[in-house]
Amino acid sequence: MSNPNPTTPIQLHYEIHGTGKPVLCIHGFGASLFSWRNFVTPISAGYQLILIDLKGSGHSPKPPDSHYSSQDHADLIYKFIVDHNLQDLTLVGNSFGGALSLLLTLMLMDHEPGRLRGLVLIDPGAYKQFIPGYVKLIGVPVLGALVVYLTPARFMAGNILKLAYYDKDKITAEQIDAYAAPIASPGGKHALIETGKQIIPPNIDQLTARYKDINLPTLIIWGKQDKIISPQAGDLLAQAIGSSTLRSIDQCGHVPQEERPEETIPLVLNFLQSL
Repeated sequence: MSNPNPTTPIQLHYEIHGTGKPVLCIHGFGASLFSWRNFVTPISAGYQLILIDLKGSGHSPKPPDSHYSSQDHADLIYKFIVDHNLQDLTLVGNSFGGALSLLLTLMLMDHEPGRLRGLVLIDPGAYKQFIPGYVKLIGVPVLGALVVYLTPARFMAGNILKLAYYDKDKITAEQIDAYAAPIASPGGKHALIETGKQIIPPNIDQLTARYKDINLPTLIIWGKQDKIISPQAGDLLAQAIGSSTLRSIDQCGHVPQEERPEETIPLVLNFLQSL
């Protein structure tokens, strides 16, 4: 892997809560650090909780360039980790954030071994055969862009959340607004399209083959009723990472940290305490 060097050095928006060993949370595609709101109080009580908005998401810059590949996103977070000299770090990633956490783990193993102490993957995007249909649609030239630009952000956010949740009654208007605002902001739809088009790294097969080299304590959490990425992917990943533990959460979809925080947070805290 080439030495990480982001082509566009931009400052990502982030929040830090609490003190202690750092826990860095990376949100999913089309989401923002709002996705981790339920983690703030319980996790920051014993750890330094760092929430970050990916480039093009939340309050981070949304430049009109094409540097939105998975590698571009990973490079920016890698730079953040090194710039802030994060040691004894636990990475937590959901969905696309889980895919980035896997990529970052491999990059850190190569260039900065010893920084990471643990990995938490929540319904991560780990295998190309499980890429969700709506992400594939966004990647279709012309058509994908057309669909994104013609669909109101609030409608898009509401539909994605309905797909992500097992219990649709748990979705709030505040949540839909929080998901829609960054997409509706200047550059938001451009960032969504560019990320969607480049979400599968060209070297995905080499990356997937390296999961077995990850020997870090790893917690994999999956919503049993995830309709976006099949729980089958969780079984595959748990087999690949020998040092991993897989936990399923019933009556739960793609975002357990939002839909079932009362089940998800104790699993994460127990894991952090076990490290």
